[in-house]
Amino acid sequence: HLPGRIDDVGVLGLVHDGVLKLETGLNHRVVEGYDRLVEQIAGGLDVEHGFVVSEIRWAPDGVAIVAADGREISARAAVCTLPVGVLKSESVRFVPDLPESKRAALQAMEMGPVLKILLQFEQRFWPERLATLACGAGPVTLYWSVFYRAPDAPVVLTAYCTGPRALAMGRVSEDEAAAIVLGDLRRMFPKAAPKLIACRRIDWGSDPMSCGGYTFLRPGGTGARARLAAADTGMLFWAGSATATRTIAATVEGAFESG
Repeated sequence: HLPGRIDDVGVLGLVHDGVLKLETGLNHRVVEGYDRLVEQIAGGLDVEHGFVVSEIRWAPDGVAIVAADGREISARAAVCTLPVGVLKSESVRFVPDLPESKRAALQAMEMGPVLKILLQFEQRFWPERLATLACGAGPVTLYWSVFYRAPDAPVVLTAYCTGPRALAMGRVSEDEAAAIVLGDLRRMFPKAAPKLIACRRIDWGSDPMSCGGYTFLRPGGTGARARLAAADTGMLFWAGSATATRTIAATVEGAFESG
């Protein structure tokens, strides 16, 4: 289920990232949406929206953040949690350039494509006890019931695509993507007659604010997350899911722990 081709993913990196724990552990989802978690963390903070960063100036005695529209914020210190995809896209300039240790860490990581399609149906056609359906073949990596066992909730199924499957699903229109998914569901549930009410595609790979879904380590990339997290850029510090070395890397939990 990784967001990359099998030839690009380092096996030792998977072990160190704790991916096996993710696959065999117990997962929970916030029924009201993950923004509830962000709202809780941001309580009492001064959060400024629409500040698209174009330049980060870092030094031993402070940091300045410059927006694309010219606005600037200075601070004694800053924490960079930009996604690896954004960092590698070079849409944000660092002054001075990041040290070799940071550049090497980023080269050892990839932020693979991840795409999901939310499908709301008139009624459930899959087994009530089905929480997640993993697909070894087909256009979708896995399906899950968004409101699994939540009473009186909308009937919503997530079609989750990673790696090459996400790339393929991102090349077609949203309507075509929905048709492909419906065809796949009819293949797996031949006796069902799913009636689609609405759908929405979310493609993190094409989103300039993320440039990908989840990070993974390339072969030989073990230790890259610790190097990215290292405090070696003056008063500019680092956190985020890509820097996580505890619990499970590249997850919401890892991002929270890294902070």
